[in-house]
Amino acid sequence: MTALALARLPMMRLVRTRRAALPLLGWTAFALAWTLLARQRGAASADSALLGVYVPFVLPLVAYAIVSGALGGEGIVAATRPLSRFGASPRLAALATGLVATLASGIACTVLALLLVLAAHNSADPPLAHDLALTTYATLLAGAAHGAFFVLGSTLGAHGGGRSAALIANWLIGASPAWLSILVPYTHSRALLGGAPAVTLSEPASAWCLLGITLISLTLTSLRVRR
Repeated sequence: MTALALARLPMMRLVRTRRAALPLLGWTAFALAWTLLARQRGAASADSALLGVYVPFVLPLVAYAIVSGALGGEGIVAATRPLSRFGASPRLAALATGLVATLASGIACTVLALLLVLAAHNSADPPLAHDLALTTYATLLAGAAHGAFFVLGSTLGAHGGGRSAALIANWLIGASPAWLSILVPYTHSRALLGGAPAVTLSEPASAWCLLGITLISLTLTSLRVRR
């Protein structure tokens, strides 16, 4: 089967079902409402909009919903079984499904972040074009890394229950000051979007870490699926 054929199933799940769409709409409405209310009180800025609720809650939960939608709420093996039944390599099917979920997560998280920056931007912030460019770069990496991390979690448990464990680990480990926190995407996402650095790492190092988490998670996902 071609790469496009392998990617078609998870793409159709995202487009034709409500599993990802409803949480995405709900979290978008919540984040925009929070930002606009903060702006009315004079407390909104691009940084506060992103670090207030987006990075700690909205970004991971949107990525989680998209991965769940692309996998039909199942683990990676069950989600790709229809493809393997038609002769596709289970590992290639898992990789294609993971790539779709990862890219969709990165795009959705970026679009939402840009909406928040537009809603919150004020005269005290850097120029809008500069803010939008940096936000695009940071949230594409952050959203993709979260998506790939949750795809890897979906290889655990009969119905992908490890995905929920990955979400919780991302919060708990990411909030820790220990070096272990560099293993999860939350730590580096916060650093790239103006928050506390990941231990002693620079922002460019955090960007490389997010890319590494994405690639390693997708590779391990494919390797964990039996031929």
